Amino acid sequence: MKTAIDDLAEQLKSEGKLTSPREWRRRSAAFGLPGLDLPKSVGGSDWNAKQMLEVFRHAGRYNLNLRDVVGGAHGRPVVMMDSPIAKAALQKLVAGEAYFAVAITEEDAGTDTKSMQSQAVRDGGGFRLTGSKLWNARLRQATHVVLYTRSAEGSPNAQSVFLLPINHPGLEIVDRYAHGLTGNSFGGLKFNNMYVGPEYLIGKDGDGSKIFEKHFLYWRLMQAAAAIGCGERALEIMAERIRQRHVLGGPIGRFTHLQQPIGEYLTKLRMATALAREAARFYDQGNYEAAEPLVNGIKAEGVEIALAACDAAMRVHGAVGYSREVDLGDRVRDLMGLRIADGTTDVMRMTVVREQYGFDLWEMSIRGYSVAPPRERE
Repeated sequence: MKTAIDDLAEQLKSEGKLTSPREWRRRSAAFGLPGLDLPKSVGGSDWNAKQMLEVFRHAGRYNLNLRDVVGGAHGRPVVMMDSPIAKAALQKLVAGEAYFAVAITEEDAGTDTKSMQSQAVRDGGGFRLTGSKLWNARLRQATHVVLYTRSAEGSPNAQSVFLLPINHPGLEIVDRYAHGLTGNSFGGLKFNNMYVGPEYLIGKDGDGSKIFEKHFLYWRLMQAAAAIGCGERALEIMAERIRQRHVLGGPIGRFTHLQQPIGEYLTKLRMATALAREAARFYDQGNYEAAEPLVNGIKAEGVEIALAACDAAMRVHGAVGYSREVDLGDRVRDLMGLRIADGTTDVMRMTVVREQYGFDLWEMSIRGYSVAPPRERE
């Protein structure tokens, strides 16, 4: 699989299409990349998280946009559906003809998904959806979108999830622009009283949180793996630079302070890889409770370590590192985006503390003191 990725990467790079997710999915279907982590029942290969971790890591060596071209990606939750629409979409996904976006965040609802305002309302057997989404990637490239709203029934904080073709009547794409991860578009959605039939619902009305948690536990782990691969490749480029660049009568590699970051970040990336593999093992066992703090931790620290490695590699190149002659500036910029996307570094670290030391610290951080501080109580 790695060899097939290498060969296709070289072809697409020569054509100026390295960061095109649609080209990757269309042309990699010949060796099964789009369906790698989907069940065999829908035409996939049913690879587990431990195996997929290494594929995402390898893809990240080329460019972080390749984090979107491996496996079913945001189409994975659709496996829960049993409608003809879902089956057809999954067949196209495996064949490399479909590409799925996800729309959860809103202008005032990111980490705090309970602040989501988009709403589903029952209309006969179907639903009417009203709301907007923002800061969503892939919408212009996608053929389908997995759309989250507040549920039509149940508790006020319950959510529902729908699979929609991107050209569904009443669905409007709004464009915004990002600094990095430029292989995909960036923007949002608007929809007002948009009718959606029951065949578009993933799971049951109100299942949104459960679907989100399981999917993003997997997705965050794979994004961290791609980041690790991105950082590892940057260190290889850095090592070659200090061998070849001559200043003041010799290679700059003789300055040991330029060698030390390579040793530091390589070791840290290897530590991150070991942690990611442990998280993947728990995930494959179905032990999501044990996997979650590891995944959230590695999503935070794996990305930050990779970012530091790429930054060091860019700086050791001097002016050329800030140019288009090498892709190190792109790696830094893309990783800065990934430290926000799919769970910010700060929030991921807070969840690790919550899982290890108790929910009272989480409640304290997001709600403030529920009782007066000790001095006031006295």
